Amino acid sequence: MKTVLVFEALKEEDRRALEQEFGGLHFVYGDNPNWPGYLDTASAIVGFLPEEYRFLLKSLPALELVQLPFAGYEGWPERVACPLANASGSFGLAISEYLISAILFFYRRYPFLLENRKKKEWNRNIGTIDSIYGKTILVLGCGDLGSTFARSVKALGAHTIGLARRRRTVPGFDVVDTLDHLHRYLPLSDIVVGTLPSSPATHHLLTLDDFSRMKPDALFANVGRGDLVALDVLEKVMAQHRIRGMILDVCEIEPLPADCPLWEDENVFITPHISGDESLPETKKRLWQIIRTNLHALEQGEPFIHIVNRPQSDRS
Repeated sequence: MKTVLVFEALKEEDRRALEQEFGGLHFVYGDNPNWPGYLDTASAIVGFLPEEYRFLLKSLPALELVQLPFAGYEGWPERVACPLANASGSFGLAISEYLISAILFFYRRYPFLLENRKKKEWNRNIGTIDSIYGKTILVLGCGDLGSTFARSVKALGAHTIGLARRRRTVPGFDVVDTLDHLHRYLPLSDIVVGTLPSSPATHHLLTLDDFSRMKPDALFANVGRGDLVALDVLEKVMAQHRIRGMILDVCEIEPLPADCPLWEDENVFITPHISGDESLPETKKRLWQIIRTNLHALEQGEPFIHIVNRPQSDRS
């Protein structure tokens, strides 16, 4: 019987259901104090193996699969010799709705309304508000996150442009071009959204000059990886009032330091890297659909899905 180490939080009833569904697998959970004793016989690891044990991954003799619980996998392919799977496709819905709500937070002047509520003031002089309708939205990255968001805002009447490594047709985008044409599209865009994974090519991709190319009333949002923009660049952009505002769910330094001036800026909407977490039940459902598919493949000796590396072993 193959052993699966599980480091994802599961309720007791969910564990029983998993064990009943996969009778040919032996599950050991991360809250079992004896789990390290199963490393040498583990056929699969689901979730994040604790950091202090990750140096062992390449040497585990029975390991056939490492299943990550996130879409991002930077730093992992070089750690493992077996197939490495991510969970791309699980988070697009949650992050898309997060982005839309945060954009409308600015456009519909919710801070003004919340301040009135605090003061118990019935003030209907809201001034001019804005709409996603008719806006040009530039999305950096055309994977699950970017394309799900693009489909959603396109349904609201936005014009969508996606930038990726290569030109191709992607549902939800009116135009898909390559990232090396970034400068062409920044001056045209009302909203710029980062959904890119971390890589040498995307590290500090956006510079202070790039923000100068944006419209003065543009919004910038980042829900991909924080190192898309250096933290000091974000601070300078807002200190110099180069754009209207920012939506930051990820930052180069996390947690964001308490003395960072972005905390004090009312035109910066900050959340602690939660836009795509499992607090939305549908996200967890989609994640476990991927995990279950790969557990079935493990049990039956079939190919895995969502493999993101070139494994040294035969299984993929």
